[in-house]
Amino acid sequence: MQKVKRKAAENGDSLAKKKKVQLDESKPDKVQDFNIKKGKAGFKKNEKKEFGKDKGVKPNKFNPKFQKDKPAFIKGKAFDKSKPSFGQTKPGFKKDFKGKNSKDGDQKEKPKWSEMKKEKKTLRLERRKAKATVEIFEISHKAKLLSAQIQRKVVKQDFRDNSCKELHGLLKTQYKSIALTHDLSRVIQVLLKYGSEEIKKDITQEVMDIMVPMMQSKYAHHSVKRILKYGTDSIRHQVINKLYGNIVSLATHTISAPVLDFAYGEFASKKEKTYMQQEFYGDMYKNTKDDKVKTLSDTYKDSPEMKSAILQSCKANIQKILDKNLHDGELLHSVLYDYIRECSTEDRADLISTLSPLIVPLSNSMPGVNAASICVWQGTNKDKKNILKVVKEHVVSLSKHKTGYRLLIAIFDSVDDTVLVRKTIVSTIASNLKDIAKDHWGNMTVHWLVKPKDPAAFHPSFIKFLEEGFKSGTSKKDTEIRITELREAIMPELQKHMVEDPEFWLSNKSALLLALAVLSIESSQDMFEALAHIICRSDWKITVNDKEVLAIEDPGIHMCLKKLALLDKSDTEYKIGQAISEFIQEETLNVWLPTNRGCFFLLKLIENNGETVANKLKKTISSHKNILKKQSSEGAKLLLQSLGNK
Repeated sequence: MQKVKRKAAENGDSLAKKKKVQLDESKPDKVQDFNIKKGKAGFKKNEKKEFGKDKGVKPNKFNPKFQKDKPAFIKGKAFDKSKPSFGQTKPGFKKDFKGKNSKDGDQKEKPKWSEMKKEKKTLRLERRKAKATVEIFEISHKAKLLSAQIQRKVVKQDFRDNSCKELHGLLKTQYKSIALTHDLSRVIQVLLKYGSEEIKKDITQEVMDIMVPMMQSKYAHHSVKRILKYGTDSIRHQVINKLYGNIVSLATHTISAPVLDFAYGEFASKKEKTYMQQEFYGDMYKNTKDDKVKTLSDTYKDSPEMKSAILQSCKANIQKILDKNLHDGELLHSVLYDYIRECSTEDRADLISTLSPLIVPLSNSMPGVNAASICVWQGTNKDKKNILKVVKEHVVSLSKHKTGYRLLIAIFDSVDDTVLVRKTIVSTIASNLKDIAKDHWGNMTVHWLVKPKDPAAFHPSFIKFLEEGFKSGTSKKDTEIRITELREAIMPELQKHMVEDPEFWLSNKSALLLALAVLSIESSQDMFEALAHIICRSDWKITVNDKEVLAIEDPGIHMCLKKLALLDKSDTEYKIGQAISEFIQEETLNVWLPTNRGCFFLLKLIENNGETVANKLKKTISSHKNILKKQSSEGAKLLLQSLGNK
């Protein structure tokens, strides 16, 4: 510590000895020479302060003599660390991570979550005990424990059956009162899944009177789904019959609508579906059903004056469901398809404008996609553009859907703006060609682009449906021009893919049918040679039902190969028979000739090609006559005769 001379005392006496400065750390150093605090000696209260008059000292904020309650930085006095400076906390305190001061040793420990959960559970049980009687509480607690044991995967079947019986005996005659509750409704679901048929029947009979409120309940509607899913046919039909009279209200309820559609689509018979649809036609069918009414037009067949009122009632019921955004149900789609065919032109135009943004969910069922096709056929150009805009984001999923692909085909068959169709749909299909073509429905979508109305791929009823819809539509463009423009957008990608990956196009019947359609429109030497390389392989096999079989022996592949041979009759520059005659090997003939279908394929190649190719094939096969003579199949006999006539 620095040594300094002590100042002389006020009385003039001087100290004889020099002493070291002793710092008092209990109090911070302050200037004691000037008493500048209010109320202390040196200044009187309410007296004006006049600085700078004494000794000519000028007030200055940097002069420590005029800093109020500030530490004195004076030569000879060290800074007292016991007084906290700016940014420091008081002695004995620490800053926590949020910047707050907390005493040493008083930091809170982390809470023990396991103990907190136990406390909360205890409080919850106490509250339930306070609300319910002791007997009801004990029953409910025991029921939950039993249901938890029943659901365990490691439980033996005997124990599960006994537990179900015990649980059923505990809750019997009380299902109606607990079916709508939050916790015990789950216990009912467990019994409906794991219980015996007798238990399921008892539960269903007991809650049958409250089936409609259960369908609309946030918790109990799960029990209704379990009854439909795990119950017997007689139980399901009882449930459906109990819903009659409330079909429209259930279809417009956000909770019950999916359950109702589940019952309609999965379990309802044709007659029950008709009865459910009738309630949309008017209130007259709520309590009484008419077996003669199959569609909406049957309701006013005998009384045409009722047509306007019935159509208006049906429109109002449909609008209720659409307002609730419950547009994904097959029941609604069936009623909608009936209505859109029978309503007036003005109502149809308004409905098409409403349904255009909903065209994708509408295509999830057969009646729905039929209604969507009508929207495409009879919509205005603006409606069609809106439909294409919506469809653009779902091209791949629609093309592979069992009913959605029909919507795309309806667009291909009737929309005049082929430039927009190519841009929004065909380009996406071309960029995802293999993914789409390997799916059965996706294959049909691509097939229509290549060869529309091909009877080898499309059912006559579907072709007739599209033809009738096209006649009722607003399309004006020539059909052949539309087909050609769409085909040009997909053909180059198909031809390129067939050359690069011929094995894919020979892997199943659907893919080979599409390849045949492409070759019948436009073919090349590279395409035939690529296919012939795979066909002529002795180990050419395909997978059918997870089993590998010889491709030439598969019925579907054999049929397509015969059609491929028939293409050689056309006036094409290069043919499949020519390619096979060049690439076929002895190992392949050793595999084909012992089979009936292999012999028939070779026979078709000989019959449908010119003398040059036919003679070349005969010469190659003649060296294996001994194999043919040993065969008793019809194909071997005919092929042997063909070789004998050489």
